[in-house]
Amino acid sequence: MSSLLPAQDKYPTNYFIAPLDIELKLVGTFGELRSDHFHSGIDIKTGEVEGLEIRAIADGYVSRIKIRSGGYGNALYITHPNGFVSVYGHLQRFIDPIKSYTRNAQYQNESFSVDLYPDKNQLKVVKGQIIAWSGNSGSSTGPHLHFEIREEVSQKTVNPLLFGIDVKDNTIPIINMVKIYPFNKQTTINGKNEAVGFFAKRSGNVYVPVKNDTIEISGNIYFGINTFDPFNGGQNVNGVYSIQLFVDSTEIYSHDLENFSFAESRYINSFIDYKEYKQKSRRIQKSYIQPNNRLTIYNHVDNRGIIHFGEDGTHQITYLVKDIKGNEAKLSFYVRGKIGEISEKKEKTGGILFNYTGQNKFETTEVKFDLPGKALYDTIYFKYKVLPKTKDAVTPIYQIHYDYVPLHSFGKLAIKVDSLPPGLKAKALIARIDNKGKPSYSGGKWNNGFLETSIRQFGNYCAMIDTVSPTISPLNIKNGKTLAKQNTIKLRIKDSFSGIKSFRGTLNDKWILMEYDAKRSLLTYRFDEKLLSGKNVFILTVTDKLNNTNTYTANIIK
Repeated sequence: MSSLLPAQDKYPTNYFIAPLDIELKLVGTFGELRSDHFHSGIDIKTGEVEGLEIRAIADGYVSRIKIRSGGYGNALYITHPNGFVSVYGHLQRFIDPIKSYTRNAQYQNESFSVDLYPDKNQLKVVKGQIIAWSGNSGSSTGPHLHFEIREEVSQKTVNPLLFGIDVKDNTIPIINMVKIYPFNKQTTINGKNEAVGFFAKRSGNVYVPVKNDTIEISGNIYFGINTFDPFNGGQNVNGVYSIQLFVDSTEIYSHDLENFSFAESRYINSFIDYKEYKQKSRRIQKSYIQPNNRLTIYNHVDNRGIIHFGEDGTHQITYLVKDIKGNEAKLSFYVRGKIGEISEKKEKTGGILFNYTGQNKFETTEVKFDLPGKALYDTIYFKYKVLPKTKDAVTPIYQIHYDYVPLHSFGKLAIKVDSLPPGLKAKALIARIDNKGKPSYSGGKWNNGFLETSIRQFGNYCAMIDTVSPTISPLNIKNGKTLAKQNTIKLRIKDSFSGIKSFRGTLNDKWILMEYDAKRSLLTYRFDEKLLSGKNVFILTVTDKLNNTNTYTANIIK
């Protein structure tokens, strides 16, 4: 029985330095399991504060600057001579001249959000140079540095800890649970055609089942495991580096998280037991590859991970789980093959066959749904149902299959809307209704009496109306206020349904740069030359995605 070793011999281990001049502790690992994607870098703790110095990990030039209210927030990309690009996300602010270059572009485009690609001779940096300060911008849930290393040509993201950047860790991963799945209706596990899961506990340096009973299996099955890596002194549920599965001494399955492309990241929804995640918020990594799972992280997989057990004795099943430092957790348990009765019952399917290989269409007089080829990970029997209309909806609710079945690509959904007053047509939208009955905006454009949109989730949908304008709440200004004792203007903007589409702030009819922190619904203007001595007229206009608009005006004095 062998174990995987990190691929450190493929990458330079003495070329880069760490981006922070502190002991590195991680709050997130490379390849960690996130919603709809694998984590593309490492998240480095900054002691729950902002403002730590961020340094260039090697000589290079700033090749990209991206500013947005979500995602990585304020982000820098540095291209290095050795063919790699380093990425620094959730930054608080940049050094000059990066700050000046960015600000000039924002004013030129009259936009807070920008995506800039400076010339390679414009913003050069040297190894160890301060380039920015750590922050909490974008979709960050707390102060930290998101850090990546990518291949320049392929743009694949690579595990940064393979480059010699040191993080102390001698703690083995934690194995929480294993699950055994029947592959078809002819399989039984402990006499039933349903999945069986069991929790594990640590015993010395290995893991064992909490209930150490031999499991009886007849037919084809596959396994899954719930595991994470705590790191030294950490409380976070970080991702592991590699997983191997053995039947007796034969390797059946293995993968590692050395690198991946962004184009394949959404295949995580096939990699995990998506239904378990949706219903129990638990991510079980399947040791099985669905037909349309195109992940490249797999090293060795026999028969897509499907294993047959019949009357051939007792077998030892072993999982080996490793982190990037080589710390290994091991779990072994036993299964016994058994000849089962051949079922004469045909599998109850119902619904309409949607084959994962080709285009699939469903249509009634009220609903049209068009799904392109390879949008599914496996063939399904599509289910549709009409549910009662709620008081806020203008159509019934339409069940478009089950939300615990993942979609890889977008499908086109169209809902017919009758008897809507002409004045409200421009305010109509398609909403997704969650399991608690809460609606969320899903777009919608008119086409021959139907509202059309693209969806990437199965679930319940209906048409609704949004006529409510966004709200604007001034936090530190009011009409007639003298601003002598402050250096910012701050306002909170919110929209109750479709969401903020745009905002525009002006002073004396000239556009001003307002930083938008979407997670806090906060707009901030930092005083600059646009604020004149004496009286100024400040105007903020906010528009939602259905073009409902609100405007706030204040006369302010500097």
